[in-house]
Amino acid sequence: MQNLIKEMQKVKVYELEPQQLDDLLASAEIIFERDTLISGFIRILKYNNYFITQETTDKNKVVLRLYKSEEEARALVNDHLDTYDQMWDGCGCRVDYYA
Repeated sequence: MQNLIKEMQKVKVYELEPQQLDDLLASAEIIFERDTLISGFIRILKYNNYFITQETTDKNKVVLRLYKSEEEARALVNDHLDTYDQMWDGCGCRVDYYA
């Protein structure tokens, strides 16, 4: 897991191999989890002193972002959840998983 943290520190968005997701979920504490009903689950995980957001893109890629605070992680998750809510209303908007 420490190697994963080091790799995540090098990039803004880290693509995780789908088969590695189970290992990540077993190693980290799940702080928040919601099924988007559009693109799988969106989660906030805690590992040591780091917070990690995890979601699945519309291309079925598992993406992670590393944060130093829960507030930063929640801001991204809340923004993406708002977009998903708007998608249900037919807004034509999309989640930018790599921004």
